[in-house]
Amino acid sequence: MKLALVIFRYFPFGGLQRDMLAIAQAAQARGHQVTIFCGEWQGDKAPGIDVVEIKAHGLFNIAGVKKFVNAFQKQFVASQFDLLVGFNKMPGLDVYYCGDSCFAKKAYEERGLLYRLTPRAKLYLHYETAVYSHLSNTHILEVSAAERPVFAKYYATLDVRQTLLPPGVDRQLIGSCVSRVSARQKIRKELSLADNDHLILCVGSGFKTKGLDRSLRSFAVFRKNNPRALLVVVGNGDPRPFRALVKSLGLSDAVKFLGGRRDMADIYAAGDLLLHPAYKEVTGNVILEAMLSAIPVLVTPVCGYAHYAVDHAMGELLLAPDDAQTVAVQMEKLLAVDPHDWQSKAERFACESDIFSRPDCAVNEIERIAYAPGPTPLVQSAAASEWVLCDEMIEAWQHKDVFALVESLSGPIAREMPDRQTLRFELNGQGYYRKWHRGVGWREVIKNLICFRLPILGAKNEWEALTKLRALAIPSLMAVAYGWRGSSPASQQSFIVTRELDGVVQLDHYFEQHSVAINTRRLILHRLAVMARELHGAGINHRDFYLCHFMLKPASLGMGNQPDIYLIDLHRAQCRVRVPLRWQIKDLAALYYSTLNLGFSRRDILRFLMVYFDCPMREILEQKPLLLKQIQSRALKIYWRDFGHAPTVY
Repeated sequence: MKLALVIFRYFPFGGLQRDMLAIAQAAQARGHQVTIFCGEWQGDKAPGIDVVEIKAHGLFNIAGVKKFVNAFQKQFVASQFDLLVGFNKMPGLDVYYCGDSCFAKKAYEERGLLYRLTPRAKLYLHYETAVYSHLSNTHILEVSAAERPVFAKYYATLDVRQTLLPPGVDRQLIGSCVSRVSARQKIRKELSLADNDHLILCVGSGFKTKGLDRSLRSFAVFRKNNPRALLVVVGNGDPRPFRALVKSLGLSDAVKFLGGRRDMADIYAAGDLLLHPAYKEVTGNVILEAMLSAIPVLVTPVCGYAHYAVDHAMGELLLAPDDAQTVAVQMEKLLAVDPHDWQSKAERFACESDIFSRPDCAVNEIERIAYAPGPTPLVQSAAASEWVLCDEMIEAWQHKDVFALVESLSGPIAREMPDRQTLRFELNGQGYYRKWHRGVGWREVIKNLICFRLPILGAKNEWEALTKLRALAIPSLMAVAYGWRGSSPASQQSFIVTRELDGVVQLDHYFEQHSVAINTRRLILHRLAVMARELHGAGINHRDFYLCHFMLKPASLGMGNQPDIYLIDLHRAQCRVRVPLRWQIKDLAALYYSTLNLGFSRRDILRFLMVYFDCPMREILEQKPLLLKQIQSRALKIYWRDFGHAPTVY
């Protein structure tokens, strides 16, 4: 198989770059022909692997990145290769190796509107959308499970297109240290450091992201009680922005920048502690490398591999990384442990954990994708129309006039309204519901605009909400087809087709018709609270969040199992980065209102709130009294409107 790998820039000390080369060499070892395309290559080239440098002026800025991608797309001949594997986000990839965090999260949650209008943000969002959009065909190799729900929130990326890889620590890097004792002596002699003096390591390129400022401030406090301690910074970064901080902290003789080093195994052998208070870190191979080298680690929870340090008792989490005093105390605590304890734990960690196999697993997945690609949506676009087919509908409808077929479907009418119709039909023994939107008319459009609301023109809202729920694994209807046609917002037609849910009943009807045991009621409430929390956490508010829009599968109840509950009727759902407070209140009030005649106790409601807010009841009552009052007030207002009196219990 002929593989093309593309990366903006290669240098030997970058984690992403090392991963790329390891995967290339693993593919080569299996007999595949590998060609690497890059804008710049630093260091030696691997024998037997072709490297094509596409020079682009200014590769380190946005203009250079754009020039490189454009030049690569002009030069790359897809017919000459079986697959294109990218290590940076860009359009046209068959496989993307995800070594970066979600840029959309940064742009929308950590920056303002002006940042999103910059050429840099626009370009990177465009590249990220090309890879992660739910309509993209790119398969994604993940290195951290923590990033999956983040990308799902912004792009509704389906699980079937994503594969989680295990860590890929380089055995040669760790094994290159023949004698820990002699390596320790050599490095400490180079640093003019006695054997009993503490050596603190900060390892990683990109000093700002890795939290070097935090490390320096914490080390300054630590050094007050350890005046002979030394902190070394290893990595391919620019030390100039940090030298002023080093000087202001009085650490000029206690901090050394070593740059990128090839003898990392010797560096680890000489060290006593890895300090890694990163602001952002998708994985953090240095954490595993330090642990394998019998060095305890202090790491922030944002790092994808932070859990390894806790799981194997080889370090602690930095829960207050900006509190230098607290970090210094944690450093003292770990350094007080007998080094032999760390050595025995490191040996167990190496034997028990799958931390070396990433390159082979990546090649396994690349081969699978090449020989048996998974299902991806089929999209057909024209000037004023588009349709999307998913799953079984691809084979059933791809060679047909989809709009004519959907419009002519016949079956029992489930709901008829002036602007839309819902009917049931069957295909190959499976039941489906087709919702056909005829167009809302100018009157509805103008009415919404006068009220400063965006009008709901058709099936798009429901399609986007359902695809996002599917990506987030929130049980709902399964949308298998969607389309729209027409350029006029008033007369635009659209449709959505969803699979029928079998063996389900409306949740409010279930409570009305059955005497539900306490334990079962609690399980249902817990599931509802989790679904509501995940829905709002993903930036989606339902707008009709009543119990009648939750469907329960009664067969799933019993033996303490989690009940199967599905959220439906997302026609009016809104998708944003965050759910505004007033819409959160409206959703929760609607849900509370729909329980008022069903015999739920105050204790039931409090249990729901503890799960929804994911914190103790005392904290909720102390910190959110106004929110709770607003939810209750709105629910009672709806009740008065519908029944003309207050509920018996609330």
